[in-house]
Amino acid sequence: MKNFSLDSVLLFVLVIPFIMNFRISPSETPYWLFGLIFVSLLIYIILDLLKISEKFYFNLKQILFWIITIQVIGSAFISAIIVRHQTAPVYNVHDIVIQQEVAIRYLIHGKNPYSTTYFGTPLEEWHYSDKETNPALYHFVMQPFYLLFAIPFYFISTRTIGYFDGRMPLLFLILALLILASTLIRDKKRRLEFLILLAFNPAMLSYNLEGRSDLFMFPFLFAALYFLYRKKYLIAGIPMALAFAVKQSVWPIFPFYFAYIYFKTRSLTKTIKLIAPFFLTFLTIVLPFFLWNTKAFMDSTIYYLSGKTEHSYPISGYGFGKLLNQLGFIKDVHKYYPFEIWQLLIGLPLMIILLVFLKKQPNIKRLIIVYGIFLFVYWYFSRYFNNSHLAYLSVIFLTSYYWPEETENQKNYKK
Repeated sequence: MKNFSLDSVLLFVLVIPFIMNFRISPSETPYWLFGLIFVSLLIYIILDLLKISEKFYFNLKQILFWIITIQVIGSAFISAIIVRHQTAPVYNVHDIVIQQEVAIRYLIHGKNPYSTTYFGTPLEEWHYSDKETNPALYHFVMQPFYLLFAIPFYFISTRTIGYFDGRMPLLFLILALLILASTLIRDKKRRLEFLILLAFNPAMLSYNLEGRSDLFMFPFLFAALYFLYRKKYLIAGIPMALAFAVKQSVWPIFPFYFAYIYFKTRSLTKTIKLIAPFFLTFLTIVLPFFLWNTKAFMDSTIYYLSGKTEHSYPISGYGFGKLLNQLGFIKDVHKYYPFEIWQLLIGLPLMIILLVFLKKQPNIKRLIIVYGIFLFVYWYFSRYFNNSHLAYLSVIFLTSYYWPEETENQKNYKK
């Protein structure tokens, strides 16, 4: 008897708990939808037992993967969006989605989303705490491309279905990520495993469904890594900059990104030239907002996260800050604490070690893993280290594991 493949087991194990715990229909889930998902999963497993050509086998599996993904993830996202629209703006959604929607309207009407408060908007109704005011009401923490990319979806959806939900562009980006990932890996078994784990990652999927921004940024980073892998260094700088212009969690990759290109070219001049599109793209997007109101932009995107503004993000999550708070060294989680000292003392030696590690074998697998390790440590010793950050790290480590090895003609930079 032919054994089941790992991808068949993974798909079944990851899909079933999701559809049993999350809404996949705006109302009570119809049993025909459960039936379609069950039949698709069953056929996926049965393919392992059939004597068919390898090409036909993997083609069918890829088709079934996309059918199941659209059935499950597509249904879950669409249902969540519809039910929220029918119920309330704050229903089962993360506050960053609400703020994005308001900030887009601000921007369209000529108001600076970084210098305007969010009182009197649905964000004020979102339950942050029984006792405290949500500091996001004073600051918009995301970078400008988080808004700019979503604006076309806003115009299309409001003119067709009459409303916009910030998870619409997020769903588009997740599907785009899966499509790009499907073109990366030649080994068909590993490709299916990677796609399944990427789509149905249990650490990340629930956070995606409520609209957190980590997977909004990652497809742009993935595209940059993809082009670096294909030795398209100039082109890679554009999606890398777009990722930087979405969310700050990608910023710690910069020294490793710069070093990777330098290790490939062995020329500082060439490295700077090849990274030029990154700087041009990033500045083109960010500089207008920075100049519009420099203080407000810096307060919202930098100082808000480091505790250096009046209404800063509190020390929270599972990191070193909460440990110090629990031990009594930090009395007030809203006050400034110099976490940058710990980040320098521990992060700088770690960065040097990781750069040496990358230099020995400058490839994308190592670039991703050193970024993941450094970000893990940087976040742990930062003001906040939240649940979705751990989920995002799982995506980084997963991507590094499945990233293909470089072929011989990819190892050296060609002039």
